[in-house]
Amino acid sequence: MKFVVSDNISHNDVQVMAQVFFHHIGFELVEDVPNDGLCLAVEKTDDGSVFAGLFRDSHMIHHAQSPPRVAGDTEAKPVALAIHQVLSAFTGYKPPWGLLTGIRPAKLITASLAKGLDKVHAVADMSARYLVEQSKALLCADVAEVQGRIMATSPQNAISIYIGIPFCPTICHYCSFSAYPVQRFKGRMDGYVQALVKEIHHLGQVSRGKFVENIYIGGGTPTALDDDNFQILLDAVARSFDVPNVVEYTVEAGRPDTITKSKLTMMKERGVTRISINPQTLKQDTLDKIGRGHTVGEFFDAYKLAQDAGFDHINIDLILGLTDETEKDVKHTIDGILTLAPKSVTVHTLAIKRASKLKEDLETFEKTDYTILEEMLTVTAQNMTKAELIPYYLYRQKNSPGNFENVGYAKAGYEGRYNIHMMEEVRSVYAAGCGAISKLVDTNSGRIDRIVNLRDLDQYIQRIDEIIARKELALGE
Repeated sequence: MKFVVSDNISHNDVQVMAQVFFHHIGFELVEDVPNDGLCLAVEKTDDGSVFAGLFRDSHMIHHAQSPPRVAGDTEAKPVALAIHQVLSAFTGYKPPWGLLTGIRPAKLITASLAKGLDKVHAVADMSARYLVEQSKALLCADVAEVQGRIMATSPQNAISIYIGIPFCPTICHYCSFSAYPVQRFKGRMDGYVQALVKEIHHLGQVSRGKFVENIYIGGGTPTALDDDNFQILLDAVARSFDVPNVVEYTVEAGRPDTITKSKLTMMKERGVTRISINPQTLKQDTLDKIGRGHTVGEFFDAYKLAQDAGFDHINIDLILGLTDETEKDVKHTIDGILTLAPKSVTVHTLAIKRASKLKEDLETFEKTDYTILEEMLTVTAQNMTKAELIPYYLYRQKNSPGNFENVGYAKAGYEGRYNIHMMEEVRSVYAAGCGAISKLVDTNSGRIDRIVNLRDLDQYIQRIDEIIARKELALGE
């Protein structure tokens, strides 16, 4: 699809809203409406309203104009409204999230509640203002309530610690994280852990006087480290932080094929309270297609091994919208994981990330229609409710069909505090590791400063002293 956009409108605002309706197609900014193909023209008028017209072969087939901009609205809202009206008329699709394209919609409800609105009126306001389906607005309100309750127990000086491990047994086709396959980069593992231990020690020093509420070791796959390096990592955490007083300590043991009795014992002995074991799906054919490199049976074996090791809180990650999967496949997966009575389940919708192998193979990838994906989400939510798993955190990704949501579900008392801190963005996150991002939150003004570590593995190892020195200026204040 081609765009014609006036100079006083952000091209990105136009494209993001258009992608809700036309997912995974190319967009091109042009100066004039072409003689052939579809073209969306968007311009701002003198009174602040926005006109959008959809052209086919140079003939306008739909048009709409938003009301003049209201004080307090974001600049993108009139743009989104005009595009929404035109493309809804053309496609017949009403996006359940309406005009919203941001990744943290529950924050809108949180803001409304903070202004004194009750839950009913906050939901109604969100639905009316942003054309959000009531069910989605209610989901936001449910999440906001839980998060508010959890954050009320989090002191102002609380921080989160994130530690990133960039190694994986194989790279899943949908992955865009800083991840390196173990077999090819095994020789870098010792050097990486040595550099990481330096940065962990530094975080321990600059976090003194703060309350380390939670620690999250993610990746990649932390349990892809060999036993020696895994022990060095956990021991560095134990030396650097007051682990016995940490409320939540998570290790992302995501790949079942990396979980061993020895690693589980190390984690248990060193105070880890929460782990994730992630099948993504219980359909073996799908696992093979997406490059997971493990079997359905290995997932169940790893889960049992973790239970036997004494872990009470084992999170399970799932992905909806994987290639060739149907609602029946999703129901089979949900039924299977719920037999384990998990304390928490995180449900993602597939996003096609720019840096992923899936993006490269997009032409051969069988994409899930957004109407089917919506049914998958509905079935999932219904089954989570039956299992008494309530939604406690929510975020959205811009590169998924329909811009649907990712939802964390948990039994009461098992909500992931790190996930809430990340979504609420009202507590600082001190991060270590290749590609890790520290977020420094000013709890008075709400300002957030980010410090981004180098993504390249070799550069991280070679320049670790420089990385620490640069962070010292911000974190050491």
